[in-house]
Amino acid sequence: MEPHRIAVKLYLENPEGLDPEELVPVFHRFIREDLVGGIPIDVARYGHVSDGPGIMIIGHQLDHALDLGGGRPGLSTTRKRDGEGSLAARIGELVRATARLSIDLEADPDLAARARVSTGEVLITILDRYEAPNNDATLLKADPAIREVIAALSEDGGEGAATIERVGGSRDPFAVRVLLDQPRPLIQWAEGVGAAA
Repeated sequence: MEPHRIAVKLYLENPEGLDPEELVPVFHRFIREDLVGGIPIDVARYGHVSDGPGIMIIGHQLDHALDLGGGRPGLSTTRKRDGEGSLAARIGELVRATARLSIDLEADPDLAARARVSTGEVLITILDRYEAPNNDATLLKADPAIREVIAALSEDGGEGAATIERVGGSRDPFAVRVLLDQPRPLIQWAEGVGAAA
């Protein structure tokens, strides 16, 4: 399985304390200060779309977003093209990018402590429906790569309790929700997840 269009989402701990429009100038600053990967193009507002992408940094290879999907706001990074390496390496790269975005957002002085990101749950989505239909056969193929990434996210190397559940129906993109009992700190995710994959 060699999908290129993959997304990773980390959820906000206190989403009701953050107005998505507050992120527009913050995301513009991230572009100016070269804090996001790939080639960023612009910031787009999709706040009017119910359960949609929210506020996005549109890029050539990567999109970064305050993603409002599923009624649960979080930060996401989506690779649209030019992915390299194994599936675990591609997912690990997106976890690192999303963790770095999360750390930068949490450090923004205008958002104070309202933009906290949880490390207890990760949503991994493969957006190529032909390559990865949302079924148990795809889960079986993707499971080793997902477990490799979980090992890097967990304090115990993935040996403890981590739950992987496929979410959505057959018409949705393949997605798994990973619940971690003992996640490493966000800074460790930003520095090393999947680096050796």
